[in-house]
Amino acid sequence: MTDNGANSAFVALIGDIRGSRELDDRQDVQQEFKRVVDSLNEHLPDDVIASRFTVTTGDEFQGLLTDASAAVEAAVSVSDQFHPVRLRFGLGRGDLDTEVNPNQAIGMDGPCFHQARDAIHSARENGAWLRVGGWSNGLDGHVNSMFDLVQCVREGWTERQVQFAVALKEEGAQNRVAERFGVSKSTVSESLSAGHVQEVRTAERSLATLLQDRLAGADVP
Repeated sequence: MTDNGANSAFVALIGDIRGSRELDDRQDVQQEFKRVVDSLNEHLPDDVIASRFTVTTGDEFQGLLTDASAAVEAAVSVSDQFHPVRLRFGLGRGDLDTEVNPNQAIGMDGPCFHQARDAIHSARENGAWLRVGGWSNGLDGHVNSMFDLVQCVREGWTERQVQFAVALKEEGAQNRVAERFGVSKSTVSESLSAGHVQEVRTAERSLATLLQDRLAGADVP
């Protein structure tokens, strides 16, 4: 079993495109998908990426991390960038039975990947955005229910609301978002409020923190 210092637990993240076979421009979508996935390797801190995010098929990618918050952030980032195409994700907590391949998330196996695979299968069966597995039955169920609520709001976002939401993360202030898009601050504020963007971001951060806090001690009730 692979050891990761004081905390031997990893988080495997698997993501894919929902309904990809029905897309008219599937090849273009797959190329954009690869670009977005590759961008995760550049924007997430190196010290949380155990194995670089890799597109394993045209419609699916996976990565291995040491930080659950970063795994949630990766799912959020890909979803934001890929809107309006819908994605689904499985996050799995556990150890590795093989050596870490730091260059690409291929050829590894262990409980973290089994949990992630089971989680994304559950997401597929239930039409869910994000499922987690491997923390504990009670925590997994709670977190999955909360992500379902986040999904209900996220999937109602307009293209402009997504643009403003992404820009707010980058700019940090609504007035700078307004300046970027050449609109009034009230326009930005009203759009973000209508999409409950701040509430969604707060929920995403809270769930990510909860998963990370329990990563080392997943058996703690």
